[in-house]
Amino acid sequence: MRFSASAPGKAVLSGEYAVLQGAPAIAMAIDCRARVTIEATDAEFHSVVSRGPSGSRAEFRCRQRGAIEWLDNGGMQSEQDLLEHIWRQLRALPSQSLALTLDTRSFFDAESSMKLGFGSSAALTTALTGALLRAGAAEVRARQPRDLLETALAAHRSFQGGKGSGIDVAAAVHGGVIALSLRPDRAIRALQWPAGVKYSLLWSGKPASTVDRLKRLERFRPNRAARRSMAALIEASDKVLDAWQRAVDRRILESLRLYTVALRKFSDALDLGVFDAGHQELTEIAEQQDLVYKPCGAGGGDIGIVMATQESSDTAFTDFGSRAGQLGFRRLDRSLESAGLNYEH
Repeated sequence: MRFSASAPGKAVLSGEYAVLQGAPAIAMAIDCRARVTIEATDAEFHSVVSRGPSGSRAEFRCRQRGAIEWLDNGGMQSEQDLLEHIWRQLRALPSQSLALTLDTRSFFDAESSMKLGFGSSAALTTALTGALLRAGAAEVRARQPRDLLETALAAHRSFQGGKGSGIDVAAAVHGGVIALSLRPDRAIRALQWPAGVKYSLLWSGKPASTVDRLKRLERFRPNRAARRSMAALIEASDKVLDAWQRAVDRRILESLRLYTVALRKFSDALDLGVFDAGHQELTEIAEQQDLVYKPCGAGGGDIGIVMATQESSDTAFTDFGSRAGQLGFRRLDRSLESAGLNYEH
């Protein structure tokens, strides 16, 4: 018995923070994939191997209803923690010992071994949930695609301490470009990338934590300015989705530019530092060259995206890339991934 599954990363294009208040968020799946392989073995215990930069192995046995007992530390604390949440959510109790291989190498920078901010844990959660369900190793059943999504969402949310909107998991399951709204009920809509818009993804070289920023957001006591800035961010998020659905290139870019302004005001009002680590400088450079730039997701580091119409000069894009390099950013050879969760065996 051998089962393999993979799922893509993501970049959030709009709706950061506002999605938690019911506004729509838009994300694109990215062509770096977390890959999981499950094989039945004759070993006495289950094992898990991480193919991340460090490379590590751990053994475990499982109890009733998804409880895990680790037999050694294994040196892969984050992956072990994530596996526990998924195993428990699935109430996994396989009839045979399993050898799991978790491969997230495409989410790491080859030169520095630093993690890129494309949502590796959400992609890994999706791939591992899909592989375990396909292998019949869980008491939980996913009779519909929606069941798998909800199971993966619950496991990843538990892993994150109840934080986050789940758009990273939704992008990993569906692929392509999606819009997600949490209220009144979680709704996911498939969108198309605007044919007349070109883009480039950049990495700041500095890590950022979505969970840490959400904790900071929770600790902040909202004042009048913060409430106004959140209302403006929600309105700007709605306008981005409206423009995207109307499929008018310049209208999409203008709505994203205005959304970025609203996001900056929101970040300042709540002292979130979304535009730290050089993002604000790139935002200002882009405005000078009739481009649109914004950080993706929690900000404060990690990933950003620059966009323009196809008619915009290549010189402006090249010059922007050079100036971004001077600030320590690097252009990433990553692009939109149309496929979501994929079973490879």
